[in-house]
This record gives sequence, structure tokens and C-alpha cells, in this order.
Amino acid sequence: MTLGLALGVACETVEPTPPPPVPPESEIPMAAPTPEQVVAPVAGLPTRRDDLPLAERRIQEAFASDDEYAGATPEAARRLVYRVTLRVPRSLGVGDPAVPRPSAELYVDVSQDRLRARFAGGGWPIPTGTEVRLRADEPGVYLFEGPHGRSLGPGQLAQWFEGGRLRFEPRHRVITPPTREQSGPGPLLCRLVAEWTNTPPDNLMRRCGDGGSPPSFRVGLWRFERTADVAVQIPRSALRADHEDPPNAMPALAHRAFLPPPMMARIDPERRRSHDATGGGDDAPGEGLAITNRGRARMIVTVQGTPVGWVDRGATAHFVGLRPGTYQVGAMRPFGLQAASRRAVVVPGRINLPR
Repeated sequence: MTLGLALGVACETVEPTPPPPVPPESEIPMAAPTPEQVVAPVAGLPTRRDDLPLAERRIQEAFASDDEYAGATPEAARRLVYRVTLRVPRSLGVGDPAVPRPSAELYVDVSQDRLRARFAGGGWPIPTGTEVRLRADEPGVYLFEGPHGRSLGPGQLAQWFEGGRLRFEPRHRVITPPTREQSGPGPLLCRLVAEWTNTPPDNLMRRCGDGGSPPSFRVGLWRFERTADVAVQIPRSALRADHEDPPNAMPALAHRAFLPPPMMARIDPERRRSHDATGGGDDAPGEGLAITNRGRARMIVTVQGTPVGWVDRGATAHFVGLRPGTYQVGAMRPFGLQAASRRAVVVPGRINLPR
């Protein structure tokens, strides 16, 4: 259903889809993963959607099965859409307003005691299509990322999003909906923010009030503005919060550009080449900028103050479309901590961040 149709109706009914069979995973240990396992890249994954048959996907059993939500009985829920924007610290520069910022959205289906959140759009520092499932009576979440799925314990969603150990507790803010606008379930949205920022849930869930979803909230430097809130009736199985009925397999990525080459070409280089600019040399690519992340976490790369893409730790990304010249290049962690200060870089070029 398109967003326009969603806003034009008060309620909808979604027909149940029989879930595909899931192979047994008896050999996979049920212990909670360590922080290193939470953020560890998985090697040998496909590069195209749906290349991996379900039987070959590594989908771990959830810590607790959610058989209570296995049926097709209709469940009252809210379907929420949040438009997501990223604020870049001024220490990394001020982006050109003529260059569009990367777009991202968060789609949420939430009932009184179950929630599913899906990351949509190419502006996230994680693979598009990632899905988070949580339930009110169990701590932690179940995460589908790329073609695989696994349980994460309390607070580990924050380490996963950061792509490394947290250096500080991510900042957050939730705007409580006005009493007159409260309708339907809402507290589990605050629970998602708590898991995302490694915050005790009891300290945050009261911000959602007795009902209704927050009109806006922040996670680190990410701002969420609600653009849709629609009552729906969906099968209970579409809300179960375990490993059953996995979403379509998506590519497992170690880096991604936020902007296509024509948009990258809109970023203006410096008018003068700095005498201490780096990046050019015999190992420079024929075009664009190759960046290797030598840090301890995932990083978002900025060029002239504009976020242009993300790179996992240990990975190398090649951003194409930049015109030849000198640019100010820096990086930040997903929650906003500066990962690499600005430096003058020659394009075409190749650099390591941090130095």
C-alpha cells in the first residue's frame, strides 16, 4: 500500500501470507552474542537480493519462541512512517544546500505488545531492509540484517548500529504526543528507542504516555519526524517477534554510497589546492575517492560537510562522481562521535581514515 493510500483510509486489513519453512538450527548455540559478535561482518554472502535460498541462510533461533503470535487472527495495530534526517556536526563542515541530503525512512508496525521496525531508503549506515522485532515481555530484540537473523541482548542493538563498541551513551529525545492526539499503542516505540540507545526501558517508555506514537524523536544525530499513523488490522503472525517468517534476503554490505554519481558531482571542490592535501599518488583510482576505514567502528564519510556514504571498519569503499580537485573529507560514527577530523584530500585519490 502506498503512503498516499495509507493516509486516505482509517483502517485496512492485510491478508495473511503463509510463512516459508525455516530449517532447524539445532547446532547454533543459544547464548547471547558478545559485543564483537554483534558487529562482526559475515563473509561469503551474496551480492544480489534473494540469491541465497532460505535453507542456506543463517537464521538463529530466537531466545524465546513467539508461538503466541503464530496464527492469522487479526490484531489491531498502528502503521507508522517516520522521515529520517541526519545532522552533521559543524566540525565536519557545512554542506551545500544544493546537494540533497540522503533520504531514509523508518516503517513501524506496532500493537500493544509487539513491534516490527524496517529501515528503508539508502540514507542509513546499515543495509536497507534491515528489520528489528521486539516484544513487550522479553528484553532485547531479534534482528534481520542482510540474509541472516540473530537475537541481540539488552543494549546490543546500540553496539550493532554503531558497528563497534560504544564510546559514550547515545543521546536521545522523545517528544510525548499531546493527550488529545493519543490513540492506539505507542509505548513500544519508546522501548525501541531504549534498546537502540542502550537506555533502561523504564526510564524512557513513560515518554510515550498512555498511548499514541511520538510525533518526533531523536537517536544520536538522527531526527525522526512522523509522516503517517494509520490504524490497521493485520494477522498476528505478521507481528511475531522471533526468527519465524523471515523477510526477503537482502545483500550483506560493508559500505554504500548515499548519493548517486550525478549528485556527488554537485559537490564543489575547494577553490585552491591546499599545500598539505593528501590522497593523490600512484595508487589513486582512475576517478573518485577510495577510503579505507582503519577505525574501530563503522563510519559515515563527509565531503565538504555533506554525508556521502558509510564504510564498515576494515572495509574499503570507492565513492565515484566527485570532480577532480581538493575536498575537505572527514568522518563520524553512526551516533555522531567524530571518527576522523577534516583534512584536505586530492581527488582522484586514496586515503585511510583515521590517519
